[in-house]
Amino acid sequence: MGVKPGERVLIVTDSYTRRVGEALKRAAEKVSPQNVKIVFLEEFGQRPLTSLPKALEEMIPWANVTFYAARSIVGELGLRGPFIKLAKQHARHGHMPSVSERLMEEGMSGDYDKISEISKRVYDFVATAKRAHVTSPAGSDLTAEFHPEWRWKISDGIFRTKGMWGNLPDGEVFTAAWKASGTVIAEELGDWFSDKYGVLEHSPVKIKVEDSRANLRTIECSNAQLREEFVKYLQTDENSNRFGEFAIGTNIFLTELVGNLLQDEKFPSVHIAFGNPYPDETGADWESKTHVDAILKDATVWIDDKKLMENGRFVL
Repeated sequence: MGVKPGERVLIVTDSYTRRVGEALKRAAEKVSPQNVKIVFLEEFGQRPLTSLPKALEEMIPWANVTFYAARSIVGELGLRGPFIKLAKQHARHGHMPSVSERLMEEGMSGDYDKISEISKRVYDFVATAKRAHVTSPAGSDLTAEFHPEWRWKISDGIFRTKGMWGNLPDGEVFTAAWKASGTVIAEELGDWFSDKYGVLEHSPVKIKVEDSRANLRTIECSNAQLREEFVKYLQTDENSNRFGEFAIGTNIFLTELVGNLLQDEKFPSVHIAFGNPYPDETGADWESKTHVDAILKDATVWIDDKKLMENGRFVL
């Protein structure tokens, strides 16, 4: 985040991630003493907080740097989305939903100069791509097409200027898919599913994508409750089941999935998401209130007629 002396830092945390929030506070105070505020979401009302509390909204313009380091809870996208949007207007923002001490010790401790370097190389490889074909050992077989006017974005964890933001730990290059079809075998799901179910080693979710939407009738999972909750999630609004994000993880310092989407989506492979395609970042012409990622482990990726990755290893 490049915090400098004299900059004002706002840290939003909660009782679940108190140790991480307080560690961020101590670190920031070493650089910019007397300019750090830490607040706990429980101070603003009963969880889940489904919208941005007025008192918290009024704090954000004060800051040059903001952190959101709190547990992901069902129903709180209505809080996190507006928080990010406002933070970008006034500061640079590190977003850390459901961050843990393990993530601080693993994904946050990689060499971000090297992560940035490989992210830029991946971006150069994909920036003008028309199509991607992805397979995985679990059975994924997916084709995505890209709109010539929609943008790929580098998210490398280095946020040094106002308006920049990203999830931390970081390391990915992403865009919005224009069209998509095929089969996705999700070995981990995003939003609150990651916290609840972790790595889906014994109950992966099979999703058929037809005409750029998840076909809800064909979703398969051996965990009946997970399947029911996931199908319900994909019905939240008219675009919740629409294929949105297409992303390539670039944090080469990660060695295994740990069951926390915040870190695992940066694992060197492919993740996709149904729902919001981050239109402000990608230029996509639609949106959704929801966004749920799906990780395809050990992916092999062809970009147009060139191979980018084989079994989760870059072949740049």
